[in-house]
Amino acid sequence: MNKFDELKRNRYIKKMHSNAIAMVTGQVALREGCLKMGYLYDQAHYIQPFEDFEIRIIEHFSSETGFFPLNKRRNLYNKEYLSRLDDRLAVIEEKYTDLVIQKCRDIIEQFQYIKEVIL
Repeated sequence: MNKFDELKRNRYIKKMHSNAIAMVTGQVALREGCLKMGYLYDQAHYIQPFEDFEIRIIEHFSSETGFFPLNKRRNLYNKEYLSRLDDRLAVIEEKYTDLVIQKCRDIIEQFQYIKEVIL
């Protein structure tokens, strides 16, 4: 890995670390945070694969909730239908929330060093 690739990868890792903190503290909603985490992980992993680190639980959560509308798209749905979707989503979120938050804590701990890396 050349110096430029190392710099890019470290930037993605730093963003993963920040995103994990935002998810744990509730500054970022779980679904949006998981989508972002998946993107950042894929970008860093593409530059150089991670050893002994994966975000499978975050990917599973994103996969199971990918059908449900986010943000402004919610305005396009009938209120009754949206209410039923929200009920289904609540069940999925209840199943995954603790696992995703624990994975975020693992990310924060594992990549704590990134705060010291000069970018």
